[in-house]
Amino acid sequence: MEQFLTIVQIIVLLLLAGVAVYAIVVLASLRDLLGTIDQNLKQVASKTIPTLENLEAITSKIRVIVENFDEQIAVLKSSVETLKGVAENVAAFERRVQDAIESPIMEVMNTIGGVIRGFTSFFNRAVGGRTSRPDEE
Repeated sequence: MEQFLTIVQIIVLLLLAGVAVYAIVVLASLRDLLGTIDQNLKQVASKTIPTLENLEAITSKIRVIVENFDEQIAVLKSSVETLKGVAENVAAFERRVQDAIESPIMEVMNTIGGVIRGFTSFFNRAVGGRTSRPDEE
């Protein structure tokens, strides 16, 4: 029986040695895997940092562009308001000129028309005795 226990102890020790060897192999492959992951993370980090710096530069440039765009919109709005004011001033000036000139011109035209009608009536009476007005006939 003692011999059996010795054989069982040898078998158990061999199994434990096999498990230890297997654990060493698994841990070695795990170390290689972790080394590969570490390298990949370092590569990603080395490529990510410049990308993030470029993204920051692009973002700041976009911010400047948007600010310039906002300024240009404000200038354009101001120009449109000024142009609207000029157009309103021109329209008001046109109305004032028309009001100032129209009535004297109409009076002169009425006066000239009256003078022409008077000359026509005078010549018609002097020449033939007729008037140019149909209601006087």
